[in-house]
Amino acid sequence: MGESFMSAFTPMQSFNPWDEGDYRVYGSAALTPDGNYWPAYQIDRVHGIPNPPQQAVPLHQVEEQSFATEDLAKMMAVSLGVGRVRAQDRLGC
Repeated sequence: MGESFMSAFTPMQSFNPWDEGDYRVYGSAALTPDGNYWPAYQIDRVHGIPNPPQQAVPLHQVEEQSFATEDLAKMMAVSLGVGRVRAQDRLGC
């Protein structure tokens, strides 16, 4: 995976948040060293808990595949985040 660039990551405007059950997935993108974009997502729990929203997954950058455009990376980020919600994969709340 190489060195993480999350420390230098400045969140870009989120791509159409997606509600999946009690959760909301925010898709974002991070610029790669070669000028492409990695998908990045954050998941919040927005229903079914006291005092929503609460962060279920902090901003998570996925460095497995980069995309030529920011919009493609954001769409993939939402898809990856929704998959994580559906699998109930290490959600914080």
